[in-house]
Amino acid sequence: NYSEGGKLTGLVTELVQEAARRANVAYTLEVLPWARAYPRAQAERDTCIFATARLPNREKLFVWVGPLASNLWGVYGRGDWSRPVKQLPDLKPFRIGGVANDAKVDYLRENGLTNFRLVADDRQNPPRLFLPADHPDHIDLWVTGYFGAASVARAAKSGDVKLVFVARDIPLYLACSPQTAPATVRALSDAVEQMRTEGVLARAAGTYERKFAQ
Repeated sequence: NYSEGGKLTGLVTELVQEAARRANVAYTLEVLPWARAYPRAQAERDTCIFATARLPNREKLFVWVGPLASNLWGVYGRGDWSRPVKQLPDLKPFRIGGVANDAKVDYLRENGLTNFRLVADDRQNPPRLFLPADHPDHIDLWVTGYFGAASVARAAKSGDVKLVFVARDIPLYLACSPQTAPATVRALSDAVEQMRTEGVLARAAGTYERKFAQ
């Protein structure tokens, strides 16, 4: 999910909108920093957040619709990055920028990484790659979603960024508050399954994979 020309777009955004249309579910969209959206989607009635990785530590926090798509978790450096990264332990020496409460950071932590510099909004991260190395906010690498990285970097008006390593390929869901009406969840789930059967999910994913191919 990302904003382009002032409009929210992206693979899962389009799929959620289509599922809501098919399910006849009225909705509004609001763009928030993840650190604010994440607790709201757990606590507020009829509120959902996307795109969300379904992880064991999150299973009971939400009711789940999907999967809608699959996302690559990419680790990015500046465009002139030249150091080889072939496996997760190779990331240990570097300062990694990410978003607080984000599954990508949690996953890296679970795999032994500790050197993080976290912010509330992912758009803050790309410019930090270009700060002087001795600046307290400097990061060496940035962990984010593959399908939105280029757009986030452009919106932040940073320099060119480069995919250094793919950390994981993981399914993405619409995660809804446990206080969401069960009938709404069922209707959305049925709509997503219909879209899967008709090939809508696969075609949409193919469109975005071509768009962001590097």
